[in-house]
Amino acid sequence: MKVMLAKIQEYFQIPPFAGADLIHHVEEKDDVRIIYKVTTADGQCFAVRILSNSYTTREDLVGQARLCEMFSHAGLGVPKRLYKEDTLPYMTLSWKGQEAFAVVEEWMSGRELEHLNINLIGQAGEWLGKMHHISAKTNIPFSSESPWSMFGSNDELAQDAHTLKVALQKSEANRTLYEELYALYEKKRAKLKKCWSHLPRGAVQGDFSLNNLLVNDDGNLCSVIDFHLAGADVFVGHFAGEGAFLSYAAERMDDDSEKMGDIYFNAFMAGYKKNRQFSHQEQSILTDLIGLRRAFACYQVDDVLHKIEIRDIQEVNAELEKMLFYMKKQPNI
Repeated sequence: MKVMLAKIQEYFQIPPFAGADLIHHVEEKDDVRIIYKVTTADGQCFAVRILSNSYTTREDLVGQARLCEMFSHAGLGVPKRLYKEDTLPYMTLSWKGQEAFAVVEEWMSGRELEHLNINLIGQAGEWLGKMHHISAKTNIPFSSESPWSMFGSNDELAQDAHTLKVALQKSEANRTLYEELYALYEKKRAKLKKCWSHLPRGAVQGDFSLNNLLVNDDGNLCSVIDFHLAGADVFVGHFAGEGAFLSYAAERMDDDSEKMGDIYFNAFMAGYKKNRQFSHQEQSILTDLIGLRRAFACYQVDDVLHKIEIRDIQEVNAELEKMLFYMKKQPNI
């Protein structure tokens, strides 16, 4: 790895490294992500990211760099990426015989969030609203869509819903429950699909997880990092996905009740609206989006699949009732 880091340092014409700390290393069959925090001899700090997967293209890497630069110029704390002689924001290399890429970006100050509180989720909403407002003004092409994207080539929600449906049909789960659930699912999907291509869209960061939201010593949001899942998306769809996850599934400092989740979501939306207002059409589909995002969240689907696998049918039916509740719920938004 020392040899590879030296090649990256030379390629991006960075001062020699005085130190390199491994921050993150995930190596799966089709997805390698390695992050080093490097310190140069003159005291600068950078994040060196090495990645190899089937979904990141050169066009995406250029789009990620442009998106970071655009947000940074607008005053948001995001890491700007380095370019090779002002031409390319990435280096092509080989990792165990597979094509890989390396990117180098500013090391952002702040510490990772462990738990959300009501003030921070409101700030997260403000940041997302500002990002969407900025992106709406500039076309940054991506070959990939964000992980939250629907009705595209990689609609993860639809894939998860289909996998679960097949498993339920083969199980002893209450047929009335899952048929009602999927009837609602198809109805809401059809409604959304009818207007989806007409909704405002643009480039989005794609991953507002707690480890990508950094806070300063005062406990306020100061940086958003990790743009490796950035891509194109419908703004309201991205908002609903990120908002539902942060409000109802992420670790919170307050209790984990449904009522408190609603309070968090409304705070997230209030923050968002400080920087970007929803159109009437966007507002009209929010309830359907949130219901789908909660009922068929990947962790929710995985939980039901696990209970099917261990033949705990009573718990399977209980989870189906919970999913129906999410789909039928009419939040005060």
